[in-house]
Amino acid sequence: MKLFKIATAVALIYNAQTVGGDCSFDEISVESSPGFTISIEKEYKMLEDTRSQMKYGLYCDSQPSNVDGIDRWFKVPVSSVGVRIPLASGFLEALGHRDTLKAAESPGNLTNICLGNIQPLESSTVDIVFSTNTTSDGEKTVALPADDTLTPLQKAEWIKFVAAFYNDEKAASSLYSSISAAYECHWSNLQHLAQQPHAYWVQYADKQPQIIDSAYQKSLLAGAGATNDTKEPLSDPTDPSKFQEAIKDADFVFDQTFLTEYGQRASEWYEKFAYPDPQNSGASFLCSRNIWRTDGYTSKDGVSNFPEFGYVRPDLVLQDIISVMEPTYEPKYQRRWMLWLGGTNENTVVIDSSNYNCDSPWITQVAKCEARTDFTGEDGSSSDSSSDSSSSDDEGKSEGSSGRAGKIAGGVVAAAAVIALAVVALHYYNKRRRNLRIQALAQQAEFGGHSPQARRFS
Repeated sequence: MKLFKIATAVALIYNAQTVGGDCSFDEISVESSPGFTISIEKEYKMLEDTRSQMKYGLYCDSQPSNVDGIDRWFKVPVSSVGVRIPLASGFLEALGHRDTLKAAESPGNLTNICLGNIQPLESSTVDIVFSTNTTSDGEKTVALPADDTLTPLQKAEWIKFVAAFYNDEKAASSLYSSISAAYECHWSNLQHLAQQPHAYWVQYADKQPQIIDSAYQKSLLAGAGATNDTKEPLSDPTDPSKFQEAIKDADFVFDQTFLTEYGQRASEWYEKFAYPDPQNSGASFLCSRNIWRTDGYTSKDGVSNFPEFGYVRPDLVLQDIISVMEPTYEPKYQRRWMLWLGGTNENTVVIDSSNYNCDSPWITQVAKCEARTDFTGEDGSSSDSSSDSSSSDDEGKSEGSSGRAGKIAGGVVAAAAVIALAVVALHYYNKRRRNLRIQALAQQAEFGGHSPQARRFS
């Protein structure tokens, strides 16, 4: 992945092309190969969804005639929207078009407290429906990516696709550019760790444990400085011991299993993944109680906000994961979505006016990231503790050359053995110290006495 983009290479192209009346289209660049393109024609603009093999024609006044190859036409800007995918709601919030969201497949599954009275789709008439597929609502349907095969930045760039239906691509490009710059800056900053943590993303689905190796999850772990070399496919996916053996070396596990036993989800997780005695399992991440999830920020009904806002802000998701594995990187950073499943309390944060301001929403605000190369993840950033290994060889001067050589050779071998043992010991000491520190920080967060509902996000 290219970590830094030269400013001139990413300069967005804004050529406003008037197509009739007061309507104009802004020509913009698409940067991350997200699976769609935008092109401007004389009387319309075309969005091509290369993932779904669909072409959408967008016009301002009258639908152009004698145009071949367009699958669906939409008059823009649209004024009423329905959603069957939470991601669409997040994009509308970030673009400032939440007022156009009128209906949803499951209104109760939307967590944005700033929305108006959202009606069920079945009883509503809207201009367009953003869905997980291209057929759910006939000619009004437009699909958005619903899986994790895209990287975080690729998925976030679909904000430009949604913005095209509002003729608001310029604003979307500006926001995405800031998000992308922050994401890549944090990514680069975490590539100098003295000891990389080892992490996996997992789930229990289809009655078996699974290691997730999708582009979205792997990119986030790599961006946080973790090693995440995915194991070969399990020889017997239905055998929990095979899964346990594959992830036993993990320092951290990030889970996206559908869990229902609120207040007892840790026990539910142990049961699903067949860990009857987790503390004595021999798994590193269980000894340090480092199981994390993305549903730590929810509606009052317990619906996770992550599918709605998280995919829109990959820079914040990355910072969340970094704060879990490297808490000294940004000591004052407050996680938004990450939930520590290793504790006895499930301290989720309920989205409300104390942590989300509808007049100044944090989803639209991108903090600047300062590039740095000095963060190593250790308590002291300096590693210049070179030892003085010089010694007098006066004793050897009276010996024969062969005897001296043998003594030196033996000394070198012995020194190498000592150094090797010291390196191994230091590795496990630092690893143990890291886990103890992270566990202590997590326990402090759990028992610190602060009400999670009162937490504010800067």
